[in-house]
Formats: sequence, C-alpha cells, structure tokens
Amino acid sequence: MRRYWLALTDARLKAAMNALERCGAAVGDLASEPGNAASFFLPLKKALAGAAGAAPNNPAGSPALAAAEDFTLRLERLFSDLARFDARPDAALLQALLALQRACALTPRLVSRSARDRAFTEATALCATARKTLALAGAAANGAPGEFALNLKFSSIYSGLDAVIYAFERCAEALITA
Repeated sequence: MRRYWLALTDARLKAAMNALERCGAAVGDLASEPGNAASFFLPLKKALAGAAGAAPNNPAGSPALAAAEDFTLRLERLFSDLARFDARPDAALLQALLALQRACALTPRLVSRSARDRAFTEATALCATARKTLALAGAAANGAPGEFALNLKFSSIYSGLDAVIYAFERCAEALITA
C-alpha cells in the first residue's frame, strides 16, 4: 500500500521505481536482442526527464531519480555496446544480468516499511554476487592469451555492468529512505 501512496504523491519516486522495475523485467529480452535497447530506453528516459521537473514531495525522490537516470543510461549503454560489438553475452554476463534482474524485482519491497530491510539485504547480496562474477570473469578475460580484441570488449562490458550495478545500489539506498 505504501508503494502506491508514494507513487501517487511523488512523481520522482514513481519514475525511479518504474524505471528499475521495467528495466529489470526487460533485461532478459535485451540480452537476447541488444539492438532493441534504444527503442526500449527512449520512453523511460523521457519519463525520468519529465519527472525531474516535478516538485519533490519526499526527500528521497531526487537522489532516487538521479540514480535511476544513471542506472538507465548505463544499462542502455551496456546493451548498445553489446549490439555494436556484435557480442553475445557469455555465461558470466548472463549470470550477473540475472542477479541484477532479481535485484530489480525487489524494488516494490524497498519502499515497504515492513519489508525494506530484508529486501535491501537481498538486493545488496545479489549485487555482490553479480560483482564477484564480473570480477572473476574480468580477471579471466584480462589474463587469457589470444583473442585480445574479444577479451578487451568483454572486459569493457563487464566494467560497464559493474557501473550499472553500482547505480542500482545507489537507487536502492535512496528508496529505502523514502
């Protein structure tokens, strides 16, 4: 119920929550078709920009909105890079994206007074798992002989997803204070 009250009273929080939920739900589709990133993210970016002009009714609204904007921009860039490099996500990237997707699914619980602490703990654990996976895969890509160009591409993609995860964590921190 609190989620709906916050969404009705603060356009910034509503836009931030909506962006996280929609991105999380679309991660799988975008991983299989990264070329669709631009068309998927355009309405989200417009909604976030529109919400930026709304009056803040909750102190957590502005930080959550800024982090959600950063999150969507970085996630769009990640999928755009995958499309540009014509690279299919490897197992490590898919595992990290799945953890991010599961963390994004916790967004409604992050604003619930009764569930927010547990949801935040779960979300940060999922983010830590994704970061560990990316760190191991990045180290393997940097240390692997041969295929230098491919390893460099994936190292760049791994660091991009790490930045996405960091932006999600910032948004989650803002949402639990709402």
